[in-house]
Amino acid sequence: RSADLYAIPYANRAGGTAQAIQGASDPNFEEYYPVYAPDDQLLAFDRIPSGNNMYNSALAEVYVIPPSGGTATRLAANDPPACSGKASPGVTNSWPKWAPLASPASGGRTFYWVVFSSTRDETGNPQLYVSPVVVANGTVTTYQALYLWNQPANENNHTPAWDVFKIPPPPVN
Repeated sequence: RSADLYAIPYANRAGGTAQAIQGASDPNFEEYYPVYAPDDQLLAFDRIPSGNNMYNSALAEVYVIPPSGGTATRLAANDPPACSGKASPGVTNSWPKWAPLASPASGGRTFYWVVFSSTRDETGNPQLYVSPVVVANGTVTTYQALYLWNQPANENNHTPAWDVFKIPPPPVN
């Protein structure tokens, strides 16, 4: 099966014709599991070479792209530390999710956090990793991943959930 990413225009709730997202609809790859950044300025997705089974694929890597299309940026976070002896592709980097807030900063920069599952751990169990993504004046820069230490190491952790938790105001009497 073939998988590519498409966008449907909102058009004031009227929709429209689905259009392939340039850079995320390459016939040489399967692109899947897309997720929009909280400000809708980036799209993260998984990608593997065409003709491979997408489910739990060791070939999966995470990429980001503007939803309008362009050149997809491979996350540096796909690569395990060299001392692990493992490499990507080969460690099932999958199921990207964005932190619930993007942080605009001076100098035309916006800071994002993306979390994803990877089997780079010694046990081969899927574990969660987080990585910054910075956009500065249209240029996307990605960084290595950090292991989320407070997850059960003996469990398979595939899909993170992030939220902004707010303390409700006290009741008014």
